[in-house]
Amino acid sequence: MHQPATPLNKQDAVTSPDDRAEQRKFVRKVVSVAIVASAVLITLYVWGTIERHPRTDDAAARANVVGIVPRVRGQVVKLAVQDNQLVKEGDLLFEIDPDDYELALEKAKSALAALDEQIEIGRSQDEELKFGVKAAEAALARAQAQETQANDTLHRLEPLLPKHFATAEQVDEARTKVAVAAQEVAAEEQKLNQARAQLSQLQTLLAQRPGAVAAVKQAELDLSYCKVTAPFAGRVINLNISGGAYASIGMPVFSLLDTTKWYVVANFREAELRHMAPGSPATVYLVSAPNQRFRGKVQGIGWAVKPEGEIDLPPAGVPYVKRELNWVRVAQRFPVRIEVENPDVNLFRMGASAVAIIKGPPRK
Repeated sequence: MHQPATPLNKQDAVTSPDDRAEQRKFVRKVVSVAIVASAVLITLYVWGTIERHPRTDDAAARANVVGIVPRVRGQVVKLAVQDNQLVKEGDLLFEIDPDDYELALEKAKSALAALDEQIEIGRSQDEELKFGVKAAEAALARAQAQETQANDTLHRLEPLLPKHFATAEQVDEARTKVAVAAQEVAAEEQKLNQARAQLSQLQTLLAQRPGAVAAVKQAELDLSYCKVTAPFAGRVINLNISGGAYASIGMPVFSLLDTTKWYVVANFREAELRHMAPGSPATVYLVSAPNQRFRGKVQGIGWAVKPEGEIDLPPAGVPYVKRELNWVRVAQRFPVRIEVENPDVNLFRMGASAVAIIKGPPRK
């Protein structure tokens, strides 16, 4: 009679349902442990990366803004730009009525021409005037000599009068000669002073000429200031006037945004500052263009912020950064200025929100 086949070993035996349940339970535990371990490793990696490469979304794009201030006053006769217009360096922005300044330039040129004419006349008479001075000096010397001689004669005769060695008429005549000689000396001194004054008039005119030339140059400068041009390439902002407005010296007419150099001011927690230094490379993203990445480097780290609760610190101008964010108390933050190396003038706007990431130590 045929007998049924028996299993060759225990492994060929059929696994019971309890054993299969235990196996599934063990696999689940292994998977759970692996997931938790992976999460911990990923968390540590992300934390380490963030710790070494601080990032913040409390940042904004900035650029330098300069007020366009006229250097002369007058009515705006031509406005060559519009608000938000992009201009190049040297482009005409507006023009002030030049009539008054053209007239002032003509007056200054006329005054210089008249002075030059007087100087030319003085130079043509220079030799004659010098001769006149020498002649007046010689005439004065002769008059002084005659006065001295008359005084000597009078001094000799006066002691002889009481002894009757000289008559009263002789003494009176000597006194008259002394008075006449004194008058001659005075007259010759006046002539000499006049001759010297005429000679020195040329030197006075020559001394006045640099001032007259400077007046012409100043008038030319004032006339050139009537045309106000862009000091750098930028974008016109805050334009709220039109032609016919009156421009005053020192009062901004509008502002010009410097689009040639952009930077981002990012506020980092004080504990993150040790991971950055001037020159550290950075990456900047604009919220308005999240797919565009811009290179940058740390230009400087703020050394002063206004403490919480302080109204002001001398001197004024210390930045104030709130220590609260979304009602949560956070560590003090300091502004870090990041220069953007490849800005896109079509994307960057003053005050635009940005994200900044510090990529490591300064480049060598």
